[in-house]
Amino acid sequence: MSTKSNPFEHELTPENCAFLMIDHQVGLSTFLTSIEPAVLKNNILGHAKTAKAFNIPTVLGTSWPQGPNGPTMPELLDMFGKDSVIDRPFVNFWNDETSRETVKALGKKKLVISGLALEVCVAFPAIAAAAEGYEVYAVIDASADFNPLITEVTMQRLASAGVVVTTWVAVLAELANNTQINGKHIANLLSEHMGQYAVAMSNFLGVASNSEEMKSQIGTPPLLARQ
Repeated sequence: MSTKSNPFEHELTPENCAFLMIDHQVGLSTFLTSIEPAVLKNNILGHAKTAKAFNIPTVLGTSWPQGPNGPTMPELLDMFGKDSVIDRPFVNFWNDETSRETVKALGKKKLVISGLALEVCVAFPAIAAAAEGYEVYAVIDASADFNPLITEVTMQRLASAGVVVTTWVAVLAELANNTQINGKHIANLLSEHMGQYAVAMSNFLGVASNSEEMKSQIGTPPLLARQ
């Protein structure tokens, strides 16, 4: 008899994970340019809206907000509220007792972490949490560094520590799981935050013979509704 575990037991689900969005602050988002700032902001917001769409508990962190890092992005405050933000004096989110205990109190086995910068604000707590037995996912494109070389080095370090290196769209797709149930989240979020998908969806809804059926399932993606 095979003792191989069921791979579906290890997938991300809305019930088994929490999002940690660490130091998505306005100053950091402008001078960490391994990803062009407008693209980075788009990715961060798409990732954040994924958490909201699936009602996933989300903890926000800030470091040195009174300095050049600046305050949390206002769009994230609008989504999650000021009470979701933990300001800390420690560089490593996991070394801050309030931050760490807040995460532990959620009781989630999997942590989906993004942040600015990847090499510090994601890597440090991701590696520490993985060492404590959490299954950790690092969302690379909702994070950024000073340059692409740093990102490449950090991805290797994360993978070596057992952290899953991923992207915000991959996280969305894994959480959605079933398009008949959650296709609306995929359609709406990709249409709003992936321009190529918005063009394809607009064309499909305009000409496909089953477009009305699809509209009844997913509604009209927000970006298309504004056109």
